[in-house]
Amino acid sequence: MELMDELTDAYLDNNFEHPYYLDLYTGQIILNMDEGYTGEPGIDWDDEESEERFIGIPKIDSNEAFYVMTKFAQRTEFDPEDKLFDALNGYKPFRRFKDTLYELNLWDEWNKFESKFAEDAILSWMEQYELNYDELKEKYKNNHPFHK
Repeated sequence: MELMDELTDAYLDNNFEHPYYLDLYTGQIILNMDEGYTGEPGIDWDDEESEERFIGIPKIDSNEAFYVMTKFAQRTEFDPEDKLFDALNGYKPFRRFKDTLYELNLWDEWNKFESKFAEDAILSWMEQYELNYDELKEKYKNNHPFHK
């Protein structure tokens, strides 16, 4: 897996009980939860270095996720009957949208679209915090022996 893949996965994990952090020293993504859950020790926030070392990765919220689904429904040529829009306008729109993606065999197109949106959001966040993606990517590769 590449750094951007991990960043977008963290961004798209809409479970707010899963706090992800980017380690600015190693380029690694840390899920900061109980060691019993992750198998890894959490971030030691009592260590003064931690506040400079780790930055929280933003998450997509439900309004933004709904917006992305709407944008996908608007541009898809594969849905001439507007089934995706119908799904979004009913009860449980997120569930119905995903069911309709399966029904229309658009799951791959949706994943590409959503991933592109997430990547753009991550790059914008990195720009806002003046994080250099290429430097972090190099650190990430150096700390993941299978990526050399």
